[in-house]
Amino acid sequence: MERFSGTSASESIRRAIAAGSDAFGHDWTPDRVAIASGRIELIGNHIDYNGGPVLAAAIDRFVAVAASNDAGRAPTLRATAADVPGEGIASLAASDLAGWRNDANAPRTFDYARGLLAAMREQEPAVSPRLPASIAIAGDVPIGLGLSSSAALCVALALALTSGIDSDRQLVLLAQEAEHRAGTPCGTMDQSASVAGGVIAFDGAALEVERLSPALGDLVFVVADSGVDRSLGASSYPTRVAESREALGLARAALGLPIPHLAAITPEQLGALDRMDALTPLLLRRVRHVVEETGRVAVAREALGRADWQRFGTLMTASGRSSATLYEISHPDVESLVAEALAVEGVLGARMMGGGEGGTALILLHAGAVPSLEATLRAGYYRERDMENRNGLLTRCAFAPGATLIERSAGVGLA
Repeated sequence: MERFSGTSASESIRRAIAAGSDAFGHDWTPDRVAIASGRIELIGNHIDYNGGPVLAAAIDRFVAVAASNDAGRAPTLRATAADVPGEGIASLAASDLAGWRNDANAPRTFDYARGLLAAMREQEPAVSPRLPASIAIAGDVPIGLGLSSSAALCVALALALTSGIDSDRQLVLLAQEAEHRAGTPCGTMDQSASVAGGVIAFDGAALEVERLSPALGDLVFVVADSGVDRSLGASSYPTRVAESREALGLARAALGLPIPHLAAITPEQLGALDRMDALTPLLLRRVRHVVEETGRVAVAREALGRADWQRFGTLMTASGRSSATLYEISHPDVESLVAEALAVEGVLGARMMGGGEGGTALILLHAGAVPSLEATLRAGYYRERDMENRNGLLTRCAFAPGATLIERSAGVGLA
């Protein structure tokens, strides 16, 4: 737990254990606890599934899954969640979940556990489920704000409920498959950031991760809630994925080249596609965003290496504008929030973040400017929407360690 000193991870663990005790009896004691973080996407919006690079970071908001072996019980999973008490206790039999996929519109908390058990049966036969077991879930990754709460949950579930995972990549892919089966379309960047921890450069083509160690100095990242609810499964994310696939097929045919993914298209090839009218205006906008965003990430990584955060903030802002105008994945309210934040002295950059169509804005600023930012937004954007008195509108983020499994057998107290 030393890795998480000064974070909210211990509180999430405490609440998970308390929820388990309430649900399963006061003598219930976990023998392992998995911790996984949410993430912020620094730059590289919607290009991971197009084979492009992304800079992202694990943040100090966590999901904790406390688990206990249920000796003498049938090979089932009993689950409860501190933050959704109305769900009660779910009892899931792995044998009943062969081929399971969520047919509902929006996944519920225990659907991710169902997805994990189904994925283990069919996708990862070398990975063994730790059943029978009972688990309790708690966390403070806000839901619906583009901070990858579902990825954090699935990574934590996979760590707590499996044996035989021998690599970070295997863990990432298993967590992704659990999300897919639960009904959340996603790539692997979110899970990769949660597993790796800190700041990462994510290669969307090779699905590889490089850990980075930038020095922020007196700067911080703040996530500002727009008040517009969004969910990945209900957003235009699936539509953009389909558009990207269509554009890639047309680009390959027009250029006569085996282009592996949209992010591999060069600016010169993009110009040729434009002159040839090979793409509809809509698809051309989508491809232009991917190509230009890929270039921005490369420049942003160089800036990050030099600790040139002024340049990085400018690139963040340009990324957000492209996401709004070319990829058309933002929301008018989010863009208003971004514009108001950019007018605050000490703000270096701001952009919409995540799947889009609501959620949050990511803001890079000097730490001393945070009070001014909050006062400005509460007096302006939030007051206009009758939100000025709400708590938790701004979330100040620090970089966090990677996902961890703590086991009682290792001599670590879990209570």
